[in-house]
Amino acid sequence: MTVRFVLLLVLSCGAGLAGLIIRPADAAAFTCPDTVTSDAPRNASPLSDLYSGANDATAGNRLSELMADLRKGGMKPALIVDHLVGAYCPLVANDGSISDKQKADRVRRFARQVTGLAYGPSGQDELDVLVDVPLIPTLLGQVDQAAAKAGLSRDAWIERAIKQQLTLP
Repeated sequence: MTVRFVLLLVLSCGAGLAGLIIRPADAAAFTCPDTVTSDAPRNASPLSDLYSGANDATAGNRLSELMADLRKGGMKPALIVDHLVGAYCPLVANDGSISDKQKADRVRRFARQVTGLAYGPSGQDELDVLVDVPLIPTLLGQVDQAAAKAGLSRDAWIERAIKQQLTLP
């Protein structure tokens, strides 16, 4: 009787340990990195106001204005990116209507946009705006073929196609 009890105890403990070892770890929840930029100008408008009541176009304009303020304050491009992404991330993290993957995608997209603006030429009257549009691989392949046929880069071909489409009635 005691041998059975000991064997049962060993088997149950072994199964418990195997379950701990084999069980996959749960995915970590979305969190923002701890970033603090003390070099930010004190008079820069807070990023939380950037998107309040704004659509994509006006938010882009507000972001460009904020970027100009930070540049005028003498902030280096890397610190501008850190400051803006560090301020934007908690806004996304607090959005309970989207998944953690969607939050990460939004922050990544914003970081790409801000990086392009921060490292772009500062003397331009109009800044280029990076538009991030996901395309399925077959459509992207068609775009690449059309661009190669026209002797253009992918970006130049897409820009030309958009301009042509906008001039049509």
